[in-house]
Amino acid sequence: MEKASKMWTGYVQLDSEEKSDPICSSAGCTQYKHKKTPLGYALNYPVVNNGVDRDIEDSHASLADAQANLGHEWEFGTKASKAKWHNVAKDTLYDFAPKLTGDMIATAKNLQDS
Repeated sequence: MEKASKMWTGYVQLDSEEKSDPICSSAGCTQYKHKKTPLGYALNYPVVNNGVDRDIEDSHASLADAQANLGHEWEFGTKASKAKWHNVAKDTLYDFAPKLTGDMIATAKNLQDS
């Protein structure tokens, strides 16, 4: 009699005989699902759309007034602003795993030997 392979197939294999895993049925593991208790409040209820908040409208008006008084338009996310405010340090490719020099290799070996 040949022994069955040890590969996992969802069944427990003993010698050449296959037996179902006692934890789960052939339909899957359904007996250990969490029970759902009611939350006590409604979900997915409609929300009234009252438009833009007054604080947001005031912020937009303040920005428009400041730009008009200073004679300067504030640019966000345009190619020109990205070029002007580009962080050059992010372009540098740092080596976070540098190779050790010969002196460091010798020092580490001497430390291990001692």
